[in-house]
Amino acid sequence: MTVHPLRLAVLTRNLEPGRFGTTVTEWFERAAERHNEFKPDLIDLSAVPPAELPVRIAEADAIVVVTAEYNHAYPGDLKTAIDAVRQPWFGKPIAFVVYGGRSRGLRAAEQLRLVFGELHAVTIRDTLGFHEDDFTPAGEPLDPTTNTAAHTLLTQLAWWSRPLRDARATTPYPSHG
Repeated sequence: MTVHPLRLAVLTRNLEPGRFGTTVTEWFERAAERHNEFKPDLIDLSAVPPAELPVRIAEADAIVVVTAEYNHAYPGDLKTAIDAVRQPWFGKPIAFVVYGGRSRGLRAAEQLRLVFGELHAVTIRDTLGFHEDDFTPAGEPLDPTTNTAAHTLLTQLAWWSRPLRDARATTPYPSHG
């Protein structure tokens, strides 16, 4: 039996060089590639055409949202993108990699859980959260357990991804739209 890799959409807001979010996103994409169960699809919201985003989310078996925390929440352009997609989120497992502020971005993740719950998505309990001083100038985590935590998060995401992918393929998700 051939096991096909899971398609993982890594959704981020902006990949400009020199931004901390770029460092975190590129590190996480490398972690996903090393995991072997996923084929990452990096989606930069600042560069993807709006009509393309729902298609790429629909094609994904799982999603990781990489975002900053701003004012105890997540950025408005991320909310706009999430709302523009709507139905492709249904029945999808979603994990969060967040950064910023005293909470390391965890307040953004908690608010995103509420939004994705309304969109019938399944959010993974574990979250990766960072401060800017958690990475080397070369873009690697200072704490060696960070790569282990990423592996655990991806393993949990894969665990949810396969049965949910199979369920979506055999039975349409029963939402009211």
